[in-house]
Amino acid sequence: MAAYYGTLSAARCLGNRGVPLIAVDAGRLSPTLWSRYVTRREHCPPVRPTERFIDWLLAMGHRDPGHVLYATSDDLAWAFAENEKDLKRCFRLLTPAFADVAGILDKGTLYEACAAAGIRTPRTWFPTSEDDLESIARQASFPLIVKPRTQVLLTTRRKGRVVASLDELRRAYVAFIDLDRHHPRLMEGRAFFAQPMIQEFCAEGGSEAIYSLSGFSDSRHGLFVCRAALKLAQWPRRAGIGIHFADAPVDEVLAQRVQRLCEAMRFVGVFEAEFVGSQTNPMLIDFNPRLFGQLGFDVARALDSPFFVYLAATEQFSRLRAEVDAARAWRPTGEILFANRTAMAWTRAAERLVGRQPAPGAIGRVSNGHAVRTVDAVADGRDWVPGVLDSMQQLANVVGHPRSVLRAAKRGD
Repeated sequence: MAAYYGTLSAARCLGNRGVPLIAVDAGRLSPTLWSRYVTRREHCPPVRPTERFIDWLLAMGHRDPGHVLYATSDDLAWAFAENEKDLKRCFRLLTPAFADVAGILDKGTLYEACAAAGIRTPRTWFPTSEDDLESIARQASFPLIVKPRTQVLLTTRRKGRVVASLDELRRAYVAFIDLDRHHPRLMEGRAFFAQPMIQEFCAEGGSEAIYSLSGFSDSRHGLFVCRAALKLAQWPRRAGIGIHFADAPVDEVLAQRVQRLCEAMRFVGVFEAEFVGSQTNPMLIDFNPRLFGQLGFDVARALDSPFFVYLAATEQFSRLRAEVDAARAWRPTGEILFANRTAMAWTRAAERLVGRQPAPGAIGRVSNGHAVRTVDAVADGRDWVPGVLDSMQQLANVVGHPRSVLRAAKRGD
């Protein structure tokens, strides 16, 4: 997934550590392919359908065995765990067992595990048919968000739709059933994935920023380290992908509960846990068991989790423990932000065009007489080609799909 920001951040982190890299992608101009840290490029089939991609990956692994393999998306986290036995014959694969990955990527089982770990979640319903909607509307407090129970192999990749009434809820539900489909193989024995989940919309995109804990966990060896961030802006505004973040203090009590969750679900690897609600009442909405978009923010704050994956996969556990201990000891020396500057520029322009006040930004501001450090999600003077490619592709997407961009700017999801 060489077009993903988490993949690019991992490549730069590993390259700076002297780890040779093979970048594999179906595209020819995906930014990570052209990072200076990539030592070899491979052209592969698209990840979907996963069966064809896994066959290609196994053929590559048999030709050239021994490389470390790690998931860069929900689709691949699922596929790698599902095919763990075959992949481990030719790769050093770091993944939890398939049952554990499937449990993490299904919000139904994830939320049950959260309750056992003492982590609150928003009020959520899992309807079995349209007949359940009226009962849900009577119990719930609007607005609600209608969203997929899992993002794995979802056709639309939409985050969700916010609704303010029973009529809107019905329309969003029907639209989900019509448009948001999962791959047939994923549905085998999991017919419930065809139904969306319905959740009280708890300040996502509202006045309170989304708080996240992200890092690395390996309960097999008693290792856990994390950083915290506030999501200041996302696209679309109410339910979307983060494009602007600020460093935040780690809530130690919450971090301990996330650690318990990782242990209960036998998770090993890189994670991101997202929370909404007030500081005294955080509620988990998502847990990403793989590389994630703002991974570079952790790396900029001395948490080299992609390198930790490499050490765990190659069984260098003494060095892994030392690296985790060093990451735990890190403390910030000033304010630090993380942003996708290109995305912020065009999203603000789109919001102005539809008469919406853009989300406030803090890039370039001064705090206590000192300039605030801002790390860009893509641009890097030492590795500039991926940034140029990404900016061109973002702008081409905006120019090529102006109606959908303006609709998202106006509606917010």
